[in-house]
Amino acid sequence: MGPEIIHHPLVRADGSATYSSSLFSVTAAVNGPIEVQRRDELPEEAAIEVNIRPSSGVGGPRERWLESVVSGVLRSVLLVHMNPRTLIQITLQVTKEPSLKLRRSVKDIAALPSLLHASFLAVADGGLPLATTMSASLVAVAETGETVLEPSEKELAKSRSAHAFSFNTHGDLLLDESAGEFDSQMWESVCQLAAKACADTVQRGEDEAMGNGAAEKLPWLRLELEDRAREGSAWRETT
Repeated sequence: MGPEIIHHPLVRADGSATYSSSLFSVTAAVNGPIEVQRRDELPEEAAIEVNIRPSSGVGGPRERWLESVVSGVLRSVLLVHMNPRTLIQITLQVTKEPSLKLRRSVKDIAALPSLLHASFLAVADGGLPLATTMSASLVAVAETGETVLEPSEKELAKSRSAHAFSFNTHGDLLLDESAGEFDSQMWESVCQLAAKACADTVQRGEDEAMGNGAAEKLPWLRLELEDRAREGSAWRETT
C-alpha cells in the first residue's frame, strides 16, 4: 500500500502537496520563480530556499540541517538554469511525527524521505521545470542484522541503524544519510535494497516490471505524476 497524497491543498501557493507515510505527514508549499534579494541572487541559476516548520515549537539546528539536505537534492532535480536570478521558495510543515521516543539522529534520518517526497510532489504540482524525477526510501537495520524497508515506529525504535536514500529515474544516487552502527558490507546491502525500492515507484515499462519479479508494488509515484499530467492537459480536450 502506497502513501496517502493530497494534491494542491493550499490555494494560495503556486504548488502544494501533502504526503503522509506511516511515520510522518508533511505539507509542502512551493512559490516561484519569484523575485530574489540581490544578496541571494545567483547569476546563472535560480536560488532554492527551503524552510521547515516542526510540528511543535520553533525550528533549530536540526531543521537547518534538514533544509540544507532537501535543498541539495532538489537542486539535482530542478532545471534551475532556466530561471536565473530568481528564487524558488519551498515551505514544509510537519503535521505528524512518530509517537514513540526515537533517538534524535534516527528521527532526523527517518524524516528525510517524507520531506523529499512532499517537496517533489509540490514542485511538480507547481509546474516547475524538472530535469528528472526522484524517489526516496528509508531502511532500518534490526539488532539481528535484518534489513527492514519502510520500518514501523517500533522497528525504528529498536533498530541498530537507519538509512535514508534518494535516487533519480536513471538510478543515480542523490542522497545518502545514515545514523547508528553499521559496516561497509551492511551499507552496500541496504543501498541495493533502497535502490530497488525507489526504482519500483517509477517503473518505466512492463518488461522492466517482469524482470524484477512478479510480486511488485504498484509504482505509486509514476501513477501520481501521470494523473497530474492528465489533469494539466485536460483543457486541451475541452477546446
